[in-house]
Amino acid sequence: MDILGEILKQVLEGAAQQQAPQPQRQPAPQPQRAPQPPQGMPSANDLTDILSQIFGGGGAEKLPEVVKQFEEKGMRDQVDSWVRTGPNKPVDRRQIEDVFGQRELDNLARSKGVDRDQLAEVLSRYIPKIIDELTPQGQLTGRR
Repeated sequence: MDILGEILKQVLEGAAQQQAPQPQRQPAPQPQRAPQPPQGMPSANDLTDILSQIFGGGGAEKLPEVVKQFEEKGMRDQVDSWVRTGPNKPVDRRQIEDVFGQRELDNLARSKGVDRDQLAEVLSRYIPKIIDELTPQGQLTGRR
């Protein structure tokens, strides 16, 4: 079962709805094309692949390890807010770089042809939401 894929789909759809531009009058209908991310930003497919690598595939097998990485970098309060029910505390791009390391982010970004800084920014937006969705009961299974 691809839990991560389903959650990421929901999160991305929600983000797209929030960022959707207001319709404007156009003189003639334009052909429909899949929306392209800004230059250097990961596409939805690339982001899915990257997050699957981070979380250990569609079943998010590495969720406990990802949570532990954040906790070991002094972000227990943020992680607890993502796991538990209620609002999620933010994390910024620099914290993402600290948790995953520049080398790993460079490798992930290079593998998809995206900018490392922009990837870190995108991950800072989505990782809290994904961990929140992966822990709907407010608990991380197998947590110490």
